[in-house]
Amino acid sequence: MNNNAKQRLFIIILLVSVSFLSVIFGMVAHKFKLWPVSIFQDAYQATKAWRERLTPRDRYKSRFFAKARHVNSGVLQYDKAKAYDGFTLFTSVHAQKALLISMDGQILHEWHIPFSEIWENPPHIEFKIAEDFILWGKAHMYPNGDLVTTIGGFGDTPWGYGLVKMDKDSNLIWKYAEHAHHDVNVGSDDKIYTLIHDFTSEQIPGMKLKLPFLDDSIVVLSPDGHELNRVSISKAFSNSDFSSVLNVVEEKKNSWDPWHTNNVDILDEEMAKHFPFLKPGQVLVSMRNIDTLAAIDMDKKQVVWAVTGPWHMQHDPDFLKNGNILLFDNRGNFGTGGASRIIEFNPMTMEIVWQYAGNEQNIFSTGVKGVQQMLPNGNVLISESMRGRIFEVTREKEIVWEFSSPFRAPHDKKLVANVWGGERYHPDYLEFEVANKNIITHIPTN
Repeated sequence: MNNNAKQRLFIIILLVSVSFLSVIFGMVAHKFKLWPVSIFQDAYQATKAWRERLTPRDRYKSRFFAKARHVNSGVLQYDKAKAYDGFTLFTSVHAQKALLISMDGQILHEWHIPFSEIWENPPHIEFKIAEDFILWGKAHMYPNGDLVTTIGGFGDTPWGYGLVKMDKDSNLIWKYAEHAHHDVNVGSDDKIYTLIHDFTSEQIPGMKLKLPFLDDSIVVLSPDGHELNRVSISKAFSNSDFSSVLNVVEEKKNSWDPWHTNNVDILDEEMAKHFPFLKPGQVLVSMRNIDTLAAIDMDKKQVVWAVTGPWHMQHDPDFLKNGNILLFDNRGNFGTGGASRIIEFNPMTMEIVWQYAGNEQNIFSTGVKGVQQMLPNGNVLISESMRGRIFEVTREKEIVWEFSSPFRAPHDKKLVANVWGGERYHPDYLEFEVANKNIITHIPTN
């Protein structure tokens, strides 16, 4: 064998050996999470995300639109003697809008600003999703007609796209360029509470999750939109007597989105009188992915109370003046009336003192979103979000007002846009004139 042949054989053996060792190293690196596995995994996830972003999508075939509970639209039931009179505010995923309707289904007022007019080049979003998939979430209306709302880029991650405040004529007042999502609430001192999320590579003591993961934080803003305080949900648990919840996070295997926090409710001075185990200023949050509620002290930045119960993938826990908590249990009802129910429970004894669930004749189920509101007359206003339905029930579980959204898919009137955040306001609350008188027409039954 000449020298050239020997060199070629040596090179072949060397390449085979290197390839073999590379495979062995790759297997060991994957098993024990050694460098450079994280780099390739992040690159893979980024490529996957870009592929999903560039794949054309039909919003009417997304979960934004689902089969309506009723083919007819508008106000389907209205018992004037039993319903709580007022105006109902909600957002709908058919457009970047909030709408205020009367008890008989008139659109009295609406707010609308396209995201592209709020932020031409949003500093907090690297690659903005298509405008059709940017939608408004929970909104709060002020007496003078000002509105503050969260914005979401659905299909993006992080999907929180910001928080904005506008006047009654939809003129922008201020904007908060963070990944605000899900909920917004205004305290008795006019401070604004919302949720933000972003990926973190910080190792939180007690959390055994693969980095990075999507961490949630509670943010407090001044009335003019300046950030005053920020508390990480992960750190609040880690820095508390409830740090064992971090073990539940690991067991749930929601490695990249461990919390999916979806509610922020402030305990004010008056309400705190009914919750002796909490203090004024503490905040109630709901973490959907671990079926857990928690109260967080914003000054100490720690969890001071936490509980899980007979609910699953819940939303919107609310403090009540009788010392109970009202909760939207999205997937915890295993009866024949649908997966969802509204429960009122005593947080000291965990006794369910009242609940509303559907039945075979009146199905009630929304896997995601969903809110409820205890009305002053004791009735409960319920938003069955995925079915485009908002309805009011009495304590005797009688439906006394029911609204089915008219915002349907153009090719199929049975597909309705999700609704979000239905909230009833007493007529005396409004200090501005409502201009529009657009009657919501009824879609005839096929």
